[in-house]
Amino acid sequence: QAIQSLSPFMSAYRSVSKRRALPWDPNMGEDAGEMDSFVRYLVMRLLNSLKGNALDYTRDGRDDSQAKANIFMINNAFYLLEELGPNSMPATLDEETYRISGSWFVDKVTKLMESEKSKYFGHWEALNAHLTAVDTNDLEYKKDGMTLSYESGKLIKQRFSGFNESFKLTWELHKSLCIIDPRLRLQVQQGVSSVFLPRYRRFFEKYKR
Repeated sequence: QAIQSLSPFMSAYRSVSKRRALPWDPNMGEDAGEMDSFVRYLVMRLLNSLKGNALDYTRDGRDDSQAKANIFMINNAFYLLEELGPNSMPATLDEETYRISGSWFVDKVTKLMESEKSKYFGHWEALNAHLTAVDTNDLEYKKDGMTLSYESGKLIKQRFSGFNESFKLTWELHKSLCIIDPRLRLQVQQGVSSVFLPRYRRFFEKYKR
């Protein structure tokens, strides 16, 4: 809101920054920075504040604390890109109106969001521990040579049941986490699926019989 409120006053900002040193820009006169330096300052302060809020989530001792912190950062990074990114304002603007034209903002916030996505997807990575191949040396068959013995069949069934139990526990833990924007929600859902679904399909096709 601060950036959007100041954006129509580039000349006024330039006039102030040339005449006095500012906490984020100590230079004066011709060496004074443009409004971009102030916007960078605000964005970095905001990101640090968000990281602090996310850290608070991890201190409540709940099982979903870290996942909640990740989703909080993903939501806010997405919101910032929507509000201040290159597609947030129409292409035709008054010359006096400031917009973030450099790549630094998108690069910084996108990198943060992708990092938090990766951390969040890591919570689902544990499901893959159940989808490991069974050593053929551990498989015994009945006299017909086609049907697995009870113990060998149990080895495979334990992997399926272990996966199902872990999936249920993870789902119960994460289902209350909220992503309001439907586009972002779909991105995260697809990312979660890609963590374990391809491996599950391969495992299922191999052992379903």
